[in-house]
Amino acid sequence: MKKKQSLYARLLARIAQFQVDNPIIVLVTIFILTLLFLIPAQDVRTVASLEQMMPRDTPEIAAFNDLRDAGLGRDAIAILVRIDTDSVYIRDTIHGADLDAYVLRTEHLLMQESSVLRVEHHLNNPRHLHTNQDETEVLILAYTDAAADNDRMQRLAQRTQEIAYQGVPPGASVHLTGTPIIQQHLGELIQQDQQTTRWWSTVFVLAITALLFGLSSSVIPILTVTLSVTWLYGTMGLVDLPISTLAGGVAAMVIGIGIDFAIHLMNKFKFERKQGLSIAQAIQQAVVHTGTALSVTALTTGAAFLSFLIGVMPEMGRFGILMALGIFYALLLTLFALPALLVLEERIIAYWSKKARFGIEKEYTLTKEESS
Repeated sequence: MKKKQSLYARLLARIAQFQVDNPIIVLVTIFILTLLFLIPAQDVRTVASLEQMMPRDTPEIAAFNDLRDAGLGRDAIAILVRIDTDSVYIRDTIHGADLDAYVLRTEHLLMQESSVLRVEHHLNNPRHLHTNQDETEVLILAYTDAAADNDRMQRLAQRTQEIAYQGVPPGASVHLTGTPIIQQHLGELIQQDQQTTRWWSTVFVLAITALLFGLSSSVIPILTVTLSVTWLYGTMGLVDLPISTLAGGVAAMVIGIGIDFAIHLMNKFKFERKQGLSIAQAIQQAVVHTGTALSVTALTTGAAFLSFLIGVMPEMGRFGILMALGIFYALLLTLFALPALLVLEERIIAYWSKKARFGIEKEYTLTKEESS
């Protein structure tokens, strides 16, 4: 007696049959959706503010925010002007008309920024000369309360760099530091590492799958997981889920987990083809049997990552949401795009094998039903 399929198995069977009958429609739809996701993917923010990675009701952070509200809590941006004593323009000390003009102009421009509370330097605070003993360095301090707001902090850091590096006196060099500058640079490093790890993980996974299964059999699963990462970043841009220190490696982790889904389904399909099943039958077997197991795996793995929301760290919660969403997209595209790609691959190979009149592997041999 034939065992009755579950409701979910019957749903997967219909999904498989639709892709066998309409692979072009499925892939065109996936392509259009990917283009739509690419637009907001360009707007994904990078968060480097340490306070936004911690719960705001932490006593220490709450107390510091109270100090900010009272005008007492401040962070500083330091602009260090260092004089080259060998320069023919400025000799020996910080005193000079060009340098004084630079300091006053920098102070004037910084005070026009809404996030700057006060600017100090050796000209307006002679009792506290911010110089070294041999007077070859001068320090300009800009105090701000912007570090709690990532966007304000990024804008101020960018604006300070634009101001500081303009009109530098001959024979002098400028160096910047301070909490906003450091956090802005941290954001740049996060974004850089996110791009690097994403592409290198793709290359490594492609190389390993190509070594084990052949180049033609590695491109399709890699394409599937790459699309899932694109959809993930598109969603992040749409709902304003930023990338931060921990979340910078999400793309690589989604690729590493998602490639397992794609390889399992593809291998099941190729195995059934070697057993003599038609394309439609092999797709049915792969999607229904492997798809059911993959769905359970994705559900349990996603639930484990979503448990991060129970913790008190907002950063961990964001990471859990991104990982669960990435796994969901990897499963979705494995079930809805990969079968269509496999059907299209079979048809292309069959077409070119007839046209070029050369033999092909047994798993790509068309049955009488398919060749008619």
